Amino acid sequence: EHPPYYILVSHNSALATTSATLSHPVIEYHYADDSPHSLLPQYPDERILVIDYDPSRSSPPTAKSLSPDLSVTNVQVAAAAGAGGVDEEHKMYILETMTMPEGVLGDDDSQSPHDLLAQFKQRNAIIRQVLDYPDSTRKEKPPVSASNPSPS
Repeated sequence: EHPPYYILVSHNSALATTSATLSHPVIEYHYADDSPHSLLPQYPDERILVIDYDPSRSSPPTAKSLSPDLSVTNVQVAAAAGAGGVDEEHKMYILETMTMPEGVLGDDDSQSPHDLLAQFKQRNAIIRQVLDYPDSTRKEKPPVSASNPSPS
């Protein structure tokens, strides 16, 4: 098993109605015996994503964000088309991320109840997506019906 040939970041904003944007991250290799201090941001607003890649594991790789305003919601493993010979199978990792704009992260007491409820639902949806990410093989549960069956 070889490490990924390409790594892309698919970036979504919680408030965006447009599709995600893809970017090529700056990649640094760190190993298990390296100091964890080397993962700390080197400048303000730097975002750090960590991929846990272990070729001896059969499970898919996991990724985490060390940035407070950025969450990893999924890691897609895909074939890296055109990245080698015909007989070689190179992989590409796409890290799906989501951010919350600073204005949404702060507390504002002057918001209307409807705005607060919408913000609460939006944050819960993001939290649910992030918490479900590592267990992406879990099957969807059927929706629960709110109506009671009428007796026949």
